Amino acid sequence: MAFHRYIITMIIIISLIGTIFGQVGRSNYPRSGERYITDEDGIIKMWVNVWGQVTGPGSYLVYDGIDLASLISTSGGPKPGANLNKIRLYRELPDANGKLSISIDLEKFLKSGDRGDFTRVLPNDTYVIPQSYGSYIISNLNIVNTLLNFYNLYTIAKLRQEQSDYYTNQ
Repeated sequence: MAFHRYIITMIIIISLIGTIFGQVGRSNYPRSGERYITDEDGIIKMWVNVWGQVTGPGSYLVYDGIDLASLISTSGGPKPGANLNKIRLYRELPDANGKLSISIDLEKFLKSGDRGDFTRVLPNDTYVIPQSYGSYIISNLNIVNTLLNFYNLYTIAKLRQEQSDYYTNQ
């Protein structure tokens, strides 16, 4: 019975540690309904969201006219395993074609550096950079590894308890 308490205590401690260290975020989301903001120097800026596989996902106050590559760089750049060929853009307001969602493929830019196909960054745009399937599988192997480690601890403790019970009854 003491062994079960030990396992439950370990699971609770690990869960609490994950919860405490997993609560990282930014609180600089715009408080105003303004689409554009002019700073003290007269530079026009806007809020844009970058989510997903970037080093620093969040909401950024950037200058009007920024391009997608610079925006991703502002957020710390893509993480290893980011799928830059399937970026999703979600607009606050429909574009000229009436679309609120656009798929962006940066393959041409990545090969040649040509920014000609970039979509204009607008206020309150949200760019979602997905994780590649291979990277997703590899990153989730840690969960399987952790579960196997718990099972291993349980098995070892159970065997030790059985050995203890055997020698006690002898």
